[in-house]
Amino acid sequence: MPEFDILAELILILAAILLVIPVFKRINIPPLVGFLLAGLVIGPHGIKLIQRIEVVQILAEIGVVLLLFTIGLEFSLARLKRIKSIVLIGGGLQVTVTIIIVTAAVAMFGLPIREAIFMGFLVSLSSTAIVMKLLSDRNETDTAQGKISLGILLFQDLCIVPMMLLVPVLSASKGTTFYEVIIRLIIAFITVGIIFIAARYVMPKFIELLIKIRSREMFVIGVVFISLGTALATSYAGLSLALGAFVAGLILSESEYSHEIVGAALPFRDALSSLFFISIGMLLNLEFVLSSILYVVGAAASVIVLKFIVIAFVVLYLSFPTRTAIIVGFSMVQIGEFSFILALAGRSAGIMNDFTYQMFLAASIVTMMLTPLLVKYSSDAAEILQRFLPARLASNAMNKLVNKEIGLETKNVRLISHVIIIGYGLNGKNLVTVLKETGIPYIIADLNGEVVKAAKNLGENIVYGDATRQDILTHLGIENSRVMVVAISDPDSTRRILRNAKSLNPDIHIIVRTRSVSEIEDLYKLGADQVIPEEYETSIEIFTRVLRHYHLPRNIIAAQVGLIRREGYGMFRGLQLPDATMDQLAAILAAGTTDTYLVLNESPACGKSLSELDLRNRTGASIIAIVRENQPFTNPRANFKFQSGDVIVMLGTHAEIDNAFELLNPPRLEID
Repeated sequence: MPEFDILAELILILAAILLVIPVFKRINIPPLVGFLLAGLVIGPHGIKLIQRIEVVQILAEIGVVLLLFTIGLEFSLARLKRIKSIVLIGGGLQVTVTIIIVTAAVAMFGLPIREAIFMGFLVSLSSTAIVMKLLSDRNETDTAQGKISLGILLFQDLCIVPMMLLVPVLSASKGTTFYEVIIRLIIAFITVGIIFIAARYVMPKFIELLIKIRSREMFVIGVVFISLGTALATSYAGLSLALGAFVAGLILSESEYSHEIVGAALPFRDALSSLFFISIGMLLNLEFVLSSILYVVGAAASVIVLKFIVIAFVVLYLSFPTRTAIIVGFSMVQIGEFSFILALAGRSAGIMNDFTYQMFLAASIVTMMLTPLLVKYSSDAAEILQRFLPARLASNAMNKLVNKEIGLETKNVRLISHVIIIGYGLNGKNLVTVLKETGIPYIIADLNGEVVKAAKNLGENIVYGDATRQDILTHLGIENSRVMVVAISDPDSTRRILRNAKSLNPDIHIIVRTRSVSEIEDLYKLGADQVIPEEYETSIEIFTRVLRHYHLPRNIIAAQVGLIRREGYGMFRGLQLPDATMDQLAAILAAGTTDTYLVLNESPACGKSLSELDLRNRTGASIIAIVRENQPFTNPRANFKFQSGDVIVMLGTHAEIDNAFELLNPPRLEID
């Protein structure tokens, strides 16, 4: 029966997804690339396991709607404001310059100008899914390159909205009059405006209603209803299904329930968006690729080179160092998933012919497959390329403006026995506060021009510079420095800073903060004197509070913490501690402690004498003093009677103190 044939094809596709995800994760390539290749292999142009892809495409389009809805939720208007200069200036320059160059280049080959502009749209977008996955795997989402990449990607993803609106304009040669195009655009903007208003004022109330019902099923169905409903509304206005869902998600990102909404939509999004990428792979004609392999390779290489150059120079214009520009350039050379959505719309509108569409698909898949490899070696490539580039390459218009406003002229640092702080984030600011109080001299280096400007205006001794470079470290006075604190989130940069710092001043004491457990050993080998892993320090804080709750005094807890740190967090890392260390730990835990207890009216001790209570014989804990109305009574006599408000000071082991508290506490009421 036909319906069972469709079910069989869906099962084959799901089997391909289940196979692709673990295999590509094992080889550190985003599964998205595997989905594209799987679609190519099993599709009608491959081994023909799947002949009809209509059903798959319908499900895939629903997946894209949910993808854009959740991306809109994850955008957050507040998040955009925090990196607005990177988003607006960096993203705007990258998209604009790429479109202009691609349009000019494609037009030179004789393609119509509308198709040339559309190709510029497609090439200007990079893959948010691939770039953010690679940054996350490398623990670089909070680094300079991570924030820049995120900012540019955010702008690119927002550009899908006007690009989709311009599709009917670019297809105007198909008998569409200028008047019809204007009417369509007006309708489109009105529709987006209505969705914006609905998302702003109506949808939050609808979400609150779903929350009040307290039904998980209702909430999930309601979220899917919102995303698909807004998508359908935009499609009736002649726009993309995905456009309305994205706008709705963007507005709902400000809702207090945004995280709950994302959680409800994620399972559907992940499953159905996988179908989207597989369906795209099915559209690629393998015979075309083999017959035009040189053109495909040439197109992919041209895209990679062009996007690398444009993105690298944009990052330099943002006053970031050459190394960061090179790394960001390599990470964003691929064509993005939104380009596939745009390409489908362009093909339906007649903007792209079959040849250019197949060329686009093939080149896109090649760029995606090469991205993990390029990112892996981007740091090494940056190290090599920096040697051949002028040292002042990043001295651009914005950088000069920053220098002029905050006085970052190159001056020799005249500090002795000072602390060098690399990174002016939360940890750096806290350290600066303490150093000020103690009068210890310091100097700060940071890569964020806005952060440096703000700190300089507050009178901080801060400079703008890339501390991975030896000339910057020399400028910071590394030869005369006593301590360096590296408080940045870039593992690769941290290693390079360590290596260069120790070569310039072997005696400097270096303290490094790291988020990754795997970095600890390497950092010590490179010369770090102390490595502070955030994850383990959080664990220490947790067990410290637990031990305090069990009445362990601060000196005992401090001894335990010091022991764990001296052993390099070996206990937490699953290492076998030396026998001597284990003996120390056992001795600490077995040590005696002191604690206090406030006598209340309901306490069994109230009104009794010391001999009547007989605490020592019953629990093992000794009473060494009693404080009454701020007057201490040391070594109280056996006839001393307890009153409400007395503070008992006890000495004993941890177990004995616990037994004493149990005895002194009022009896619990039994409730039937």
